[in-house]
Amino acid sequence: MHDDMKKVLGVDENKDQKSTFKPLRAFIAGLSLSIVAGACCALVMFVDSSTKDVIAQNESHSIKARINDLLPPEAKVKGHVITCYNVRKDPHIGHNQKLFVSSKDHEILGYVLTYQTSQGYSNPLVMIAGFNSDKSVYKADIHYSLETPGLGDKVDRDHGNFLDQFNGENLHSHAWEVKKYGGDFDYITGATITSRATVIATYNALEALNSIDIHTLSKCKVH
Repeated sequence: MHDDMKKVLGVDENKDQKSTFKPLRAFIAGLSLSIVAGACCALVMFVDSSTKDVIAQNESHSIKARINDLLPPEAKVKGHVITCYNVRKDPHIGHNQKLFVSSKDHEILGYVLTYQTSQGYSNPLVMIAGFNSDKSVYKADIHYSLETPGLGDKVDRDHGNFLDQFNGENLHSHAWEVKKYGGDFDYITGATITSRATVIATYNALEALNSIDIHTLSKCKVH
């Protein structure tokens, strides 16, 4: 088309070309964003997968260390085997707890049990304890706690030996209540609720351990 005629008709070829390429530019922009988004998702999935393996390994090492610390010496003799059991639901210790049994030549040498209580000041309060073969307490500890720093957390082993008063005790050896409420166990001033929670929870753990039939439990893995 002649230039004069284009001017008369008001034709703008550049505008027409821009209109023609606009959808193409939009498509290319969208494709680029999709590629970037896909790459980001792939990277996140890779990092997440790698991190899960590391976390699982750390947790495995942590629980192994806990079991080793809480089992009595006679339950750690050469050749002993640790078997993990799922305690899915127990009225004494809560849901989805773990029972680790040390044995050798089919003889049980000791136990480690996790147990939960809702009687703490800030729930959940999860404990873990090792038990002798006669099902008396060898050593108890706090497994997970949200208790108030400087108050409720005074019962844990980082702040003292309060939990040592359970050592050697069994289901019927004492009145499992703090002295403030007529029992035989000490409590920490300013942390009475948490002190009492650990006493009652450990008594409940003893009840559970004495009533559990491990042959009815499903096994879990100890890596």
